[in-house]
Amino acid sequence: MVRFSEAAFEEILDSLWTAEDDPPCPEGIHLLHAFAEARFTDLGFLKPQDMIDLRNCAFIGIPEWDAFADHFSICPGCSEHNEVS
Repeated sequence: MVRFSEAAFEEILDSLWTAEDDPPCPEGIHLLHAFAEARFTDLGFLKPQDMIDLRNCAFIGIPEWDAFADHFSICPGCSEHNEVS
């Protein structure tokens, strides 16, 4: 079983946003951290596209993901990340 580690969490965060993008606001990071603590193996499956399609069927219904997705979709500090072209 894969265990949560801060270094692995940071590495996954780095893979989700390009160098030009800013990560989510501190509250968004906190919520994503809660998702990682609860389901670290699932966090490893996240792809950058999942940050646009927050209601990905693979994660919907996971309480920690839903809390992150709800916040991310309405937060002004995170809003620049969820603009769909």
